[in-house]
Amino acid sequence: MAIRKIDISRMDPVGTKVAGTPEIGFVKIADMVIDERYQRTIERTGQRNIAKIAKHFDWAKFSPVMLSRREDGRYAIIDGQHRTHAAALCGIREVPAVVSDLTLEQEAAAFSWINGAVTALSQNQIFKAALAAFEPWAVQCDAAVARAGCRLMPYNASSDRKKPGEVYCVAIVRRLVEQGHAAQLATVLTGVGQSKVGGIVDYYNGFGLNGLVPAVITAGVTQSEAVTSFLDAHDLDKTARMVRRVQELPENRGKSFKALFADSVLVLLKSHMNKAA
Repeated sequence: MAIRKIDISRMDPVGTKVAGTPEIGFVKIADMVIDERYQRTIERTGQRNIAKIAKHFDWAKFSPVMLSRREDGRYAIIDGQHRTHAAALCGIREVPAVVSDLTLEQEAAAFSWINGAVTALSQNQIFKAALAAFEPWAVQCDAAVARAGCRLMPYNASSDRKKPGEVYCVAIVRRLVEQGHAAQLATVLTGVGQSKVGGIVDYYNGFGLNGLVPAVITAGVTQSEAVTSFLDAHDLDKTARMVRRVQELPENRGKSFKALFADSVLVLLKSHMNKAA
């Protein structure tokens, strides 16, 4: 079991002087305000986010709101206005909060720091957490990749550390599975592993999946042997170089490499299947 304690033994000490401890407790939502001089406005994306939080509301997923106590007795929300709106939608009147006594300038600086210094989770990290929580999408993605004898990776790695059979493109896998193409994904991964390019990492990730899976879907390929035969007969690296040149032609201006490459792979795959028939 991967359990660890907080360990700072290998870090250098920091001489930061920390001000007084803030208050922690439940605060009434009715007493909170949003200062638009530094806070973001809630637009369509924000409204969708609020609705999503409310729909799946769970105290275990609700981190305390960051507040600043104003002289009039109200509390300015520094961080957590979406969570607070969602709680209100659920009929909740009080939410847990960390309350500090700050000036307007300090509030704005705190807002900027919190939203600017947040380390965004990678798709791999999100997948790791979702799999541990047995969320359906993560379980389905993991199963689709495992079906091909590969592994959907819960972390990223430098190029020199990646190995054949390791699938890092979580977003692509999730999109394909949610679109109902788990079987075709497994077919492609299995076919890649059995082909002459089975030792090349790129074919298990964006390069291979973006080109091969759409072609397999459209061509109706259901057997991994067909994918293996196709890859053994065609050099997709050469095809990619050709597509780069074709992309520069005036008639292809504005077209993405991804779309042109997928179209080229489809043409080659159909031709290969017709010859094999």
